Amino acid sequence: MQRITPHTTLDLFDIAATRRVEEALSATLPSHTLMQRAGLAVARLAMAVAPNARTVWIACGPGNNGGDGFEAAAQLRNRGWAPVVTFCGDEARLPPDARASLQRARDAGVTLAAEAPAAFDLAIDALLGIGAGRPPAGVMADWLQRMHGGRAPVLSVDVPSGLNADSGALAMNLIAAPASGAGAAGRFCLSLLTVKPGLFTAQGRDAAG
Repeated sequence: MQRITPHTTLDLFDIAATRRVEEALSATLPSHTLMQRAGLAVARLAMAVAPNARTVWIACGPGNNGGDGFEAAAQLRNRGWAPVVTFCGDEARLPPDARASLQRARDAGVTLAAEAPAAFDLAIDALLGIGAGRPPAGVMADWLQRMHGGRAPVLSVDVPSGLNADSGALAMNLIAAPASGAGAAGRFCLSLLTVKPGLFTAQGRDAAG
């Protein structure tokens, strides 16, 4: 895990290049390895960002980004934390790795909450990743508004949900939060496998933190 500063020099990979990296690594590693590594990294950063958090809310989406969230929940649970996990999707339609991570989370003692917590000390956005084909809507949009409108820090998995990883265009106006909102507490983003150009262009920099 590497912190990016104004003096950091890194290669940028667009969505297509990131997919090629992911495919190459998946071909050489045991099944589910990448998601397990991603979940562990998210859990470690969550504990560093909010070491005294009592309530960690992990909002998981219907794809592999949600699987990373399930894996992070399992890792946190195994370390004595009690994350509140909400899921926006159909379990039967989860990708295989994400379904396996959901089962790992359940085996660790994680249960899916019917509703988002009324209060939380850290929110983890694992709703949409780089493969999202449409902007957040419905309950997913409601959850994002709640995350970014609160006082707690927000940690995005790979990219903030609704952000185009190539262009930095943001599908929802989540960066113009008041001083009392997440902009004051902190926005964090753990970019997985590669660093995407959209995190540094247009609205991406403010959205990612």
